[in-house]
Amino acid sequence: MSDSREARREPVNPLRRRASADAGSSSTPAYPDHWEADIGLRDGSAAHLRPILPSDADALQDFHQRQSEHSRYLRFFAAMPRLSRRDLERFTHVDHHDRVAFVVLVGEKIIAVGRYDRTDAHAAEVAFNVSDARQGTGLASVLLEHLAAAARERGISVFTAEVLPQNAKMINVFTDAGFDVDRMMDDGVVMVSFRIDPTKRSLAVMAEREHRAESRAMERLLHPESVLLIGVSSRADSAGGRFLTALERSGYSGAIHVVSRDAFELRGHPTHARIQDVPGTVDLAVIALRPHACLEAIEECAAIGVRGVVIPTEGFTETEHGRRLQRDLVARTRRHGMRLLGPGSLGFLRTGPEAISLSMAPKMPRPGPVALAGQSSALSAMLLAGTDSRGIGLHEFVGVGNRADVSLNDTLQHWEDDEAVGVIALALESMGNPRKFTRLARRLTRRTPLIVLRPPGVGTDAPPGHDVRRSTLPRRALDQVLGSAGVVQATGVDHLLDITDAIGRQGLPPGARVGLLSNTPALGASLRGATDYAGLDVTADNRSVPLAADPRMMQRAFTSMAALGEVDLVIAGMLDPLTGDPVEVIRQMATVARHSEVVLLICLITDTERFAQVQKAVREDPELPPVHATPYGAVRAGAGMLAATLRPAADDDDPAVREDVDHEAARGLVDGIVGGTEDGTRQLTDQEVADLLGAYGITMLPAWTIHDADEAVLRAEELGYPVALKSTDSILRHRPDLGGVRLEISDGAQLRQAVAGMRRDLSFSTAPLEVQAMAPPGVPMVVRSVEDPSLGPVVSLSVAGDATELLDDIAYAIPPFSEDGAGRLVASPASAVKLRGGGGLPPADQAALADLVVRVGLLAEDVPELARLELYPVTVAQDGVCVVSASARLCPAPNRTDGSRRALSVPPES
Repeated sequence: MSDSREARREPVNPLRRRASADAGSSSTPAYPDHWEADIGLRDGSAAHLRPILPSDADALQDFHQRQSEHSRYLRFFAAMPRLSRRDLERFTHVDHHDRVAFVVLVGEKIIAVGRYDRTDAHAAEVAFNVSDARQGTGLASVLLEHLAAAARERGISVFTAEVLPQNAKMINVFTDAGFDVDRMMDDGVVMVSFRIDPTKRSLAVMAEREHRAESRAMERLLHPESVLLIGVSSRADSAGGRFLTALERSGYSGAIHVVSRDAFELRGHPTHARIQDVPGTVDLAVIALRPHACLEAIEECAAIGVRGVVIPTEGFTETEHGRRLQRDLVARTRRHGMRLLGPGSLGFLRTGPEAISLSMAPKMPRPGPVALAGQSSALSAMLLAGTDSRGIGLHEFVGVGNRADVSLNDTLQHWEDDEAVGVIALALESMGNPRKFTRLARRLTRRTPLIVLRPPGVGTDAPPGHDVRRSTLPRRALDQVLGSAGVVQATGVDHLLDITDAIGRQGLPPGARVGLLSNTPALGASLRGATDYAGLDVTADNRSVPLAADPRMMQRAFTSMAALGEVDLVIAGMLDPLTGDPVEVIRQMATVARHSEVVLLICLITDTERFAQVQKAVREDPELPPVHATPYGAVRAGAGMLAATLRPAADDDDPAVREDVDHEAARGLVDGIVGGTEDGTRQLTDQEVADLLGAYGITMLPAWTIHDADEAVLRAEELGYPVALKSTDSILRHRPDLGGVRLEISDGAQLRQAVAGMRRDLSFSTAPLEVQAMAPPGVPMVVRSVEDPSLGPVVSLSVAGDATELLDDIAYAIPPFSEDGAGRLVASPASAVKLRGGGGLPPADQAALADLVVRVGLLAEDVPELARLELYPVTVAQDGVCVVSASARLCPAPNRTDGSRRALSVPPES
């Protein structure tokens, strides 16, 4: 696969000549290390992408000579068996601005090269060359994404290419990427041109390719045909020994290789003293060694062609030295094209026809539709213990450990296409890329319920071993973001497993109508209190079933309720009369529920021994519904099921578009401001803020800074009375109670008095004063956006005032927003009830506020340099909104975790 006739003859272009001259000068261009990335390929392997270096000349020559004559011809329009010294110099010496080149490496070998050369201020010619052995793995499309991202950063908006007509593969790379491609023939060559701005289609194509590659990587990792166990000792309790025991007990039928230095044979398996002595191809290696020894073992595994690695070893990243070890471990693994589960992983297991347990789980669970994943070994062990005690039917379990490489995002990609998965449960202690997680969850939860536990206390600080970017936002911000993706959130391990077990056994209720059934009024009252507290829609409530020795009374009452077709979920409270067999009663009710398409949950009040008998029966029989010991436990599980059914907060619509947005004006303004600073950081002036907002169709209320009373009167006459007088101090300008704001000034005399009074009262402040037009009466709001290191751009909204701030009544969401998504954000704060009117006040214009939210979201998404934007106050009137004041701060653009180029996660900088 190849493109362009660059070597045909160097085009006569002054920009390219200047870049070549610069490359040969003594000054070395700054190396853009933020362009480096580990990438996942379509076949499930990994590779490393980085800007080319002059030291790559020999490797580039080797790559070129390994190519077939046909590939070299398609790339250079000539056979070119060898690159000349001049070509090597030109190809490896770039300025990372007008001339950019990326190489993709596995080990020390280059497997692909991509480059662009600027041809004018806003256009560049792009070219690729992919190893013959790696064609079809998606390398060209990944290179295109990374080159386009770099080019946009350098002010380039159009790519061109010259392609031979027979090179259909390369033409397809451009067209299949989702860009609008123009083609024409010139001198026997296809001339290709397209804008490189991300489009809805290009982002969708990228997401689909990312999904395919990451799903395939998990398939390779979790379905090995041969396993190598490294570090197995004769001790039964050693980590390696426990993995071997689990593998044997699961009935794994593939090849097993063992590396051990303290025995010639272990449990019937011949051992090897060294990794390099292992014969044949190995799909997966378990490395149960000390942290330092794991690094050496990775290199040896790569030498024999191992494709994936599981590391149960703890002790990484608890110290700075450990963090360096883990980063080195991940880098080495990916550099050799492998993927890593761990470190600190409890392993994985799968039930069913291709059963395997490569884990420290003490036993295999029964087969079922539940997919389960955890992070730390402790939390993963709790999940597996809870699964066993409930008899949850498990399809697959993955313990990602420190999630240094393979993360919970990868498990979502894998399980999305698995028809055997009916519900997914995750316990996560940190998130390396929460923005991507919510994107995947929003797509996945349309079909498969996703239950997530973030253990209490998991806030901005990650637990030991988790090397992630720290969020600057409160915990509730991520909670709200997850809710907007359709995620059902659990409060503890028991809660997570209760919901998961209920869905795994019976599926989701067909609707939200709840029926309550009880054989004592007191138990019925407890059930009703719990459902009211949970906000459930109770459409039937029967508390009149007599407490009788005949258990069929409860069964008949349930049959009557289910047969009416007026309920979707029934929560039955049973006080056990201590006669008969409660298991048989529950079994009969379960049969009725299945035939009536009603979901059933049981709360059974009985003695310890009988309850244990019931739990044993439920654990062994997947046809029985879950049985809880308290009304609260049953209702809590039911509420989780209904949350998954309704998915009320998920925003599935396309992002809203505003045709009046001037992206180029905003980009030009930001580039001009950032370019004029030493470090790219600056607080914007009022006029700069107004100009930036104006590019996105957001108008600010006119205001003038004044220096004396005469100037104040002059400006007020231009604005028209009444006016407001306020301090420009960042705090006082919002505080009438502190004397920083005076409103409804109706004439010049009042204004002169106000200026004098404010000068006197605020003599401690040197901030100048300003005169501003009066905003119409309405509800004061605050709209903010912040560029969070972990979540990326986040927009928040609240009603203005101390009470709101003190009570943390703030709504958060990730842009861009759909029309309905913006409306939901506006309605999210509890205090937003003020927008609906009442008490003699008219309703405020919520649609206009939602439009403002959409525009702020577009701005935050488009301008990563916008570290913080605050619109405060925003007055929401009966008709329209008015932005009274705004502030903004720019910082260097971050390397967003989920941008417009595919890349595997990387740890944050120390």
